[in-house]
Amino acid sequence: MTKEFRLLTRPLAGLFIIVTALLLALRTRLAQFNIDTTVVTCANILLLVITMLNLYFQYKNINNPNPNAMVRGVIGATFLNLFGLGAAVLIYLFAAGVNRSINAVFVSMGLYIIYTWLDVRLSLRLNPKK
Repeated sequence: MTKEFRLLTRPLAGLFIIVTALLLALRTRLAQFNIDTTVVTCANILLLVITMLNLYFQYKNINNPNPNAMVRGVIGATFLNLFGLGAAVLIYLFAAGVNRSINAVFVSMGLYIIYTWLDVRLSLRLNPKK
C-alpha cells in the first residue's frame, strides 16, 4: 500500500481506537442498558474491515482511464456493505436466540452511519475537483 492510502485510512484507525476505548471504559455502564459490548466490538471490527476494503476498491480504481472501473468499484463496495453487514446481523440474531441484545444491534447501526459518513468523506478526498 502506498503512503497516500495509509494517510487516507488514519481517520478510520482513529475512529476504531476511540470506539474500542469507549466500549472498554463504559462496559459496566452499557451492560445496565442491556448492550452487549462484545457484539458492538465485533461490529466495530467488521465495519472497519469493510470500510477499508471500500476505500481500497475506490483507491485502486480512481486512476483507471476506464470510467466504468470506478462505477464497478462503488457498486461493489455498496454490495459488500449491504449484504455483508445484513448477513452478519441475521447470523447474530439467529445464533444468539433469546440472549440477543437488540440494543447492541442499534448501537452497531449507529456505528454503521458514522463509518459510512467517514467513508464518503474520505472517498471525496480521493478525487478532489480541479
